Amino acid sequence: MTEESSKPIRLLLADDEEDLVTFLAHRLRKRGLEVTMALSGSEAVSAATEMKFDVAVVDLKMPDMDGIMVIENLKSLQPFIEVLMLTGHGSHDSAWEAGRLNAFRYILKPYDFEELFDLINTAALHRQRRMQKEFEEKLNELMTGTTSPRDLIEESEKLRSEYEQD
Repeated sequence: MTEESSKPIRLLLADDEEDLVTFLAHRLRKRGLEVTMALSGSEAVSAATEMKFDVAVVDLKMPDMDGIMVIENLKSLQPFIEVLMLTGHGSHDSAWEAGRLNAFRYILKPYDFEELFDLINTAALHRQRRMQKEFEEKLNELMTGTTSPRDLIEESEKLRSEYEQD
């Protein structure tokens, strides 16, 4: 859970190493996260078309679609998702590419579970704050525009829904 929210973090975990994904998902669920597992890049993208995620942990090397392509797809589907790139095959080029796509962090395997868990929480909090800031900016723009009270209510409700302000 994030500090500012009582909702569990919705995590997408994408890696083609099934044993690793299953083990990591089990440990993260015990910590209160809602974890969706994907064993390929295309599974991860498909999951993101069906549900919203706060954070994704994505492996760089997967057989059908590499992690860079997965990040591109996830960010186009869910602009506020925070992505942690997890890899055992790190390179300067892949780290640069992940950074260019605004990945939250680039993590080399083997990793420390506690550090990964802390990073997931930090990423979720960062996402929440980014969304709150943009929501407030758009709401202020709406309030300063020449809008009827009825339109103002309708538009603010759309914003609340878009920015998950329940």
